[in-house]
Amino acid sequence: MRLCVLGNGSLFLGFDPEARTREMFWPVVGLANHVGEGADNACLVWYDGTFHQVGGDSWYTQGKYGKGMRFDWLLRHRRLPLSVRMCDCVAPYNPLWVREVRLECRTTGKLGLYFRQHYHLGENPTGECGFFDARAGRLYHYKGPCWVAIAVILDDTLEAENSRCTTHAAVAKMRDGGVRLVPETGGISGKSMDHGLIESIYKVRCEGHRGATLNTLKATYFMAFGATKRDADLALDKGLESGFKGICRRSAKYWGGRLGCDSSGSFYTTSIKLVATHCDRGGGILASCDTDIMGDYRDHYSYVWPRDAAMCASSMIKAGLPQYAKRYLAFSAQTLSQGGFFWQRYRPDGTRGSGWHSPDLPFGELPIQEDQVALAVLTALEYLDNTQDLDFINEIYPRFVKKAAGFIQEYRTQGGCLVKPSFDLWEERRGIFSFTQAVSAAALMASARIAWLLHERDYAAFCEASSELLHGLYSDLSDDRLGFSRGLVMPASCPDWTEDASLFMVPVLLSKIEGLCNKVPGSSAVERTKCLLKHFRPRSITTWKRLEKALMVKTGPEPNGIARYAGDWYWRPEGSHDLSGNPWFVTTAWYLISGYLLNLLGKEDIVAWLAWFRKNSLGPGILPEQVDGLTGAPLSVAPLAWSHSAYIDLVNLIQVESGAYAKPQLPRIRRKRRNSAIQGE
Repeated sequence: MRLCVLGNGSLFLGFDPEARTREMFWPVVGLANHVGEGADNACLVWYDGTFHQVGGDSWYTQGKYGKGMRFDWLLRHRRLPLSVRMCDCVAPYNPLWVREVRLECRTTGKLGLYFRQHYHLGENPTGECGFFDARAGRLYHYKGPCWVAIAVILDDTLEAENSRCTTHAAVAKMRDGGVRLVPETGGISGKSMDHGLIESIYKVRCEGHRGATLNTLKATYFMAFGATKRDADLALDKGLESGFKGICRRSAKYWGGRLGCDSSGSFYTTSIKLVATHCDRGGGILASCDTDIMGDYRDHYSYVWPRDAAMCASSMIKAGLPQYAKRYLAFSAQTLSQGGFFWQRYRPDGTRGSGWHSPDLPFGELPIQEDQVALAVLTALEYLDNTQDLDFINEIYPRFVKKAAGFIQEYRTQGGCLVKPSFDLWEERRGIFSFTQAVSAAALMASARIAWLLHERDYAAFCEASSELLHGLYSDLSDDRLGFSRGLVMPASCPDWTEDASLFMVPVLLSKIEGLCNKVPGSSAVERTKCLLKHFRPRSITTWKRLEKALMVKTGPEPNGIARYAGDWYWRPEGSHDLSGNPWFVTTAWYLISGYLLNLLGKEDIVAWLAWFRKNSLGPGILPEQVDGLTGAPLSVAPLAWSHSAYIDLVNLIQVESGAYAKPQLPRIRRKRRNSAIQGE
């Protein structure tokens, strides 16, 4: 779990509750974590002849996001008269991180701050080198094309306050015990240069002249990255020239310009920035960069799932930031297979990621999750409707939209009325699923709309295929008594009536198709679609009520979110036999969105549930994947970009004034309403 993440598209930093860096990705977000598993990149305090590591059980910790890509910490020692205020900020354009630290204590004669660096550059503990250039006052770690340059600057007022300060750094091998700390003097013992599995410590130590006392020590820590020493030095030079305040001002101006209003403490703007930190400049949108889950699975969430990424890109469009979706669509065009489908997940450099979908399947079937490519196609149309950037869509049409829609059109069975079997939204089971069927029909209609705008001849065929899939959804995957089934189980093709939260999205997708039918020229397929859509509403309402009853988690007087499906096993707590599963933020959002669309929920219901999102977040506004159905504790990874995109969608849903494709207004700040139900509304 991470209490804070910061980034700018090429640099990503993840901090644990002790303010230590646990993830440090550069130059590709999510590709190589330069912090080793279990590495202790801690800040230490020297006080009263003793070293104290900042953070942990001995400290009371608070934190909040500020304006721009900034996070403010306050750590108070529970026993000693020590407090540490830290402010972290990542520059908007350069690979530069700056941390301002202010140590406060009762009157004493000597104080010290110590910054420890323990890396595995390139996500590998072998062959690293570190050295301290005393003349320049800079500490370096490097391996191959990855250089880290570090400098610490003291507050100018310290000399004026009758104190004497010194800075120094040392490097040492971990096999030799690392850099040795000397409590009696506050010194450090190591080498000026070493190699292998190493650590370094940068020391700042002050003492009063002639017995003068100190109660404050303030220093600013700068870290810059580069492919060469020269590149790292140049980035560091820019940071030192701007200073901490200059970098923070630039970051605040950058995000203020993008968001229109970047309010400190707003859960909405924090969610936007958290999704943005997971967006690599190469286009990939990572699910989560929290690597704590490595201990259990020896793998992580630092992958691009086309499913999550498409929904996050859509949320950023709604938030008024379509540039992230544009980069993701370019990434999708690059990674789409020759056959027109996506594999399960990708590394952020576009190469195929690990997975568990077995290729041992009947002839003609693929180990894929078909809904992923369909969601990406829907994002393409949403981007076009929002930006009118027809030139870009025309550029990616032949290698992405046409190819993907062509695959969906061909990958059908039962005379074209059903999609072929694939894995479900949750990547757990194979079959023909209602969600996959609905999103595939919507993607084909979206492709038809794009083809018509580009004067492409594929328009009519895509319309026809969409209409046929809708017919199959009505005749084979639903009925009047229970509504939509989860799908057909393979290999027997038997209906599966397990309540599944993905079915909340079926009426949302049908609504998209209905809106598109009014935006394309009339044809026999479009007219059949319009006629068929009228019969879906009763089944949608029946399904919604059935799902609400079965999946709503209730462990007290108040409802506590929506489980993925009845009997969900993932991270299930012991003794929870009466629960359908743990509540997820994305599934709860789908329940609200579809209920609002079907007029089963009102705006006031969504406002109340937004408070539930905030209540179940980690203090500064970090949403995990799910929460324990019994205790409410965060589970799996945090933050999960998908969870934050769900919150963004909900806020924008109730602020859209008209039409499914109307551009939402950014949240307005009501300064007099401190307890507003929507933070940042």
